[in-house]
Amino acid sequence: GGYQGGGGGGGPRGAPAGQLSEHTGILRLRGLPFSASKADVLHFFDGYEIVEDSIEFVVRADGRVTGESYVQFTSPDAAKAAMARDRNVIGSRYVELFISTPDEYQRVTGRQLG
Repeated sequence: GGYQGGGGGGGPRGAPAGQLSEHTGILRLRGLPFSASKADVLHFFDGYEIVEDSIEFVVRADGRVTGESYVQFTSPDAAKAAMARDRNVIGSRYVELFISTPDEYQRVTGRQLG
């Protein structure tokens, strides 16, 4: 019996299961303070090419915010550059950044892009 190699892994830093590695121009933010505003998010990404009108906060069925939001950048490269802000702070909270997709953005926020 020959040795069966495993399926080819991704890049050198294999992304965890469920983590996308291709940038689409959309990022998901997690861990926002509940008081965070669009202005806070704009300030967080100061110097990065963000689509100002795209910032959407995720709200539960009961109307409370979840501490997550979605943001669109002007290009996939702009979103990739903005990942440098991962684990920076808004208020007193560390904010984690994740790659998202237009499909996820539209499904979660109920908003069409573009």
